[in-house]
Amino acid sequence: MANISKFDRNNVLEKAKILFWQKGFLGTSTRELQDVINLRPGSIYAAFGSKSALFQEVLRHYAKISGEELHQQIQNNPSVLAGLKQYLHNILNSEYNNQASELCLLVKTLSELDKSHGDILLVARELLKQIEGTFAQLLHQAKVQHELPADTDEFRLAKHLQIQIIGLRFYLNATGDSETVNQQLNTLFEQLPHQAFLSHHVSN
Repeated sequence: MANISKFDRNNVLEKAKILFWQKGFLGTSTRELQDVINLRPGSIYAAFGSKSALFQEVLRHYAKISGEELHQQIQNNPSVLAGLKQYLHNILNSEYNNQASELCLLVKTLSELDKSHGDILLVARELLKQIEGTFAQLLHQAKVQHELPADTDEFRLAKHLQIQIIGLRFYLNATGDSETVNQQLNTLFEQLPHQAFLSHHVSN
């Protein structure tokens, strides 16, 4: 077995993340991974098992980092909704600047791969579901703090929010029109209390 005892796992995952973001899972060769992360093929397989397993770990690793960034934005802003809005603003602008964000990387993965890569798709869908759950928790917190109506259906509203962000991500990718995307994000958060009220009543 190759000697893999001295490499920095997080550093490898960060470098692999950037390469996968730029070229996609299918477009990234083992040779390119070897050059970027500075591990021989034997070491890659000894450490991660396969290219697919490495990619899955990249997704989970970045989900963890992004969760920490979201928590930091909530702490740094005057309200839950302000922190969530800033976090999503950063996601969309990281997409425009060709930098990987958790949500955009997951959506890009789901767009690229088919059912022949079911193991990766399963991880990506699970992580998207976790993001939606985190949104629901934050929206519930916003409701408790009276930023949203008391009868808000935070689970339905979290789905609505995720759908809108994914749509904005695709629009930005297609047009490069970051000004419109940021305007739409502002409008989305201005309308959240109204959307929360409607989502509650539609569900009944």
